[in-house]
Amino acid sequence: MGSKVLNANEGADAHTPHKPSADRGEHIVQFYEAEEVLLDGLKGFIGLALQAGSSAIVVATETHLDSLAKVLTSEGINLAAAAKEGRYVALNAADTLSRFMVDGSPNPQRFNKLIRPVIIRASASSRNDPRVAIFSEMVALLWNERNVESAIQLEGLWKELAKSQSFLLYCAYPINNLNREEYGKVFLKICDQHSFVIPSDAYTSLKKNEERLRGIADLQQKVEVMQTAAEFRLSEERFRRLIDGVRDYAIFMLDTEGRVCSWNQGAERIKGYKAAEIIGKHFSCFYLEEDLVAGKPRREIEIALREGRVEDEGWRLRKDGSKFWATIVITPIRDESGELIGFSKIAKDNTERMLVLKALRDSRRELHESEDSLRRLSLHLLRTQDDERRRIGRDLHDSLGQTLSVLKMNLDSLATSINLDSHDSRNQNVAACANLAEDCIKEVRTIAYLLHPPMLEEMGLKSAISWYLDGFSKRSGIRTTFDIPEEFGRLPRHVETAIFRVLQESLTNVHRHSGSVVAHVRVMTKGGATILEVSDEGKGLPAESPGESRQDGLHVLGVGLRGMEERMRQLGGGLELFSSPRGTTVIASVPVELSNNATASA
Repeated sequence: MGSKVLNANEGADAHTPHKPSADRGEHIVQFYEAEEVLLDGLKGFIGLALQAGSSAIVVATETHLDSLAKVLTSEGINLAAAAKEGRYVALNAADTLSRFMVDGSPNPQRFNKLIRPVIIRASASSRNDPRVAIFSEMVALLWNERNVESAIQLEGLWKELAKSQSFLLYCAYPINNLNREEYGKVFLKICDQHSFVIPSDAYTSLKKNEERLRGIADLQQKVEVMQTAAEFRLSEERFRRLIDGVRDYAIFMLDTEGRVCSWNQGAERIKGYKAAEIIGKHFSCFYLEEDLVAGKPRREIEIALREGRVEDEGWRLRKDGSKFWATIVITPIRDESGELIGFSKIAKDNTERMLVLKALRDSRRELHESEDSLRRLSLHLLRTQDDERRRIGRDLHDSLGQTLSVLKMNLDSLATSINLDSHDSRNQNVAACANLAEDCIKEVRTIAYLLHPPMLEEMGLKSAISWYLDGFSKRSGIRTTFDIPEEFGRLPRHVETAIFRVLQESLTNVHRHSGSVVAHVRVMTKGGATILEVSDEGKGLPAESPGESRQDGLHVLGVGLRGMEERMRQLGGGLELFSSPRGTTVIASVPVELSNNATASA
């Protein structure tokens, strides 16, 4: 597919920012330097789709997800309502990318398995146009890592997916972190994957207008030479007044020794000194005592001279001795011959922002600590539940089961001892009681084993699952298959218990919800993890769940499976659910090496 390049000379004024819109192409790419330009483009692309009743999917960094949400909300778009309808899906780009990358490259099968269902659900939720507006920042993450080939491969996967799914894709690449030579080598490759390209001004100038720009630069030099001293003084005066009128920033000059030689109103407001009080003094008077002892003022000047500028944040002093949190930039100023004539210094009082960020960090830390506590409590409850099941199962088997066995033997003995005619009603009643006792023994034994199969502790998953599937088929009438490696050995006891509970919950859902006549169970080891896969051939999960939208669909099957998801997560693993009209598959994985020597008490 050929690509069209939009530049400053096509279709718009050179000073007008271009906003991608859904009607400009199937696969749009933008190269940007400023974050504001990216957000402005996304506001038009995603915002117009949502306002029109269509669906949108945003796969971006947490920073851009938050920024875009604020921008769209400011435009009057109710993201919460759109998400509730299934028309707005926000995914973390790094997390999503990690789920289909294999050995540093995107895996086509994993990509399709992950992305296709999200597009299908979003398209089904659209009020009118089934095409989904998608912004993906995953290519940008690969680009930032210099993994350019993988970024191009991922663009190709999107392009291939577009053959079977209806969507409009918008990708964006930051270019300020690559050198021009590297940029030029890959630009055309990336453009070839797109139907519409929005290059940056920097690229357009470099590739198409280089000679023209050199001519303009020469002309500017001649104009500067011809300018009169009066014009220069007028410009200088205007600039001085502009700087002096700035009140939110302290802007002042230092001489080559670091002494203050100019002072604006912003500096007076922030630092408390009037110009007459501070001009001629060394700028080190703004620093705390510990910074002076550490030589920080001198070090900042040295860095500015060596690197062309220095940026810093930290506490500074006002005239009255109070502290404020300053963000500063120091830049060396040189004359036409390159001789140092002084330094410019810009400072801003960011105390309020710093305190807000500190409070936010403290809140996040407290929240994280609370989450950790909840997770530990959740794990404790799950393990307590297992212990309680084990205790109740043993009590049923050892206590009630034994009592019922004795009752059965006594009834058998009674039936024999009275030796009445077989047609005698008393003998028939005793025999019926004996049969009921036997049924009770079987039922108690089954309940005890379901609560905690002793075979799980004694022989491990392989034998316990085979036993459980046999009983499940008899109770439900659902045929089962079981695939497990012949050499599969023991796992730590808590891992075996967790996997067995997921099996129980999954098969219960197959019986209750799927309508399937068969269930397939598979256990394997892959990539340092033990994996349980339970699938059926039933009707699948509902296509939509009003009021909720969750990609993996675990909410549909209730708290039981969510509890198993938490159990897997506590073990460092995960639980995934995939569903279609052809059936449902639950995949549980635990990162633990298979060991033929692991004991049940591990």
